[in-house]
Amino acid sequence: MNEAVLIEVTVLWAEHLGAPWPEELYQVDDRDGDVVEIDGAMAGCISTYVQERGVLDAKRSRILQACARDLQRILPRLRSEGARHVRRLIRIAELIGRSEEAVTSGS
Repeated sequence: MNEAVLIEVTVLWAEHLGAPWPEELYQVDDRDGDVVEIDGAMAGCISTYVQERGVLDAKRSRILQACARDLQRILPRLRSEGARHVRRLIRIAELIGRSEEAVTSGS
């Protein structure tokens, strides 16, 4: 477990939880997934990661990364607060993914 990653994820997650839901996200065309559902799925995974102090099981890890890929496809259609909301979730998923790769590779 990488303590620096856990701290950064925890800070970003607290910021995310304190931010209002961008109305723009209700308007997004959902051909790449429903942002509300994606957000909820990611919330469960990220909360678990934070509560377990940097540990995430393989199933949640796969869900988190799949959701982040969906958000990457949605991101170009967003502006301002919606884009900031989605970028933050993608960043958290990237941090967790890199942290897990380091553990798997033995770094």
